[in-house]
Amino acid sequence: MITRLNGKLIFKNLSKIVLDISGIGFEVLISSRIFEKLPDLGNNFSIDTYMHVREDDILLVGFLSQKEKELFLKIISVSGVSIKIALGIFSIYNVEELSKIIVNGQSEFLKRAPGIGSKLSERIILELKGKISEELAYLEESISGSSKMFEAKEALKALGYSNIEIQKTLARIDRKFIDEKSIEEILKAALKEV
Repeated sequence: MITRLNGKLIFKNLSKIVLDISGIGFEVLISSRIFEKLPDLGNNFSIDTYMHVREDDILLVGFLSQKEKELFLKIISVSGVSIKIALGIFSIYNVEELSKIIVNGQSEFLKRAPGIGSKLSERIILELKGKISEELAYLEESISGSSKMFEAKEALKALGYSNIEIQKTLARIDRKFIDEKSIEEILKAALKEV
């Protein structure tokens, strides 16, 4: 199984990239959210991958984090959800948003993705609600209240930290400290926690 690739980015579009690794080009399917975070062509790039093997096809699908990959694998385990449909979902929602939608049973949000109707959206909720870690949804709720927290989150994102890393880090900082201190002091504290 190919679980991670690191090579020179030689092609990119909204649905796939090609990485050159020792002269071999690996095509990796991606969501449009990943496309937004890609470096310029010619730069090195690392990506977690899932190798989808069927009798007549082998596909590599790329992710920016293990959490994203784990949730993707849960989504495609649901009958009727293809790789294409799952990538459509991940192009609209990040891991935290999708986890929250599933945990809260908000099937109407899943119908925004191409290829998902009422029955499939309800099946996804029904099959995954108990499997999805509620921790992600609670973390999102616990840090979304304050504008200082939002600014700190955006600043850490600009520094290259993933949403999961940011949320776990900010969740470890005392709420009173956040309410009383400046953004700079909050960021210093957050960087010590990372």
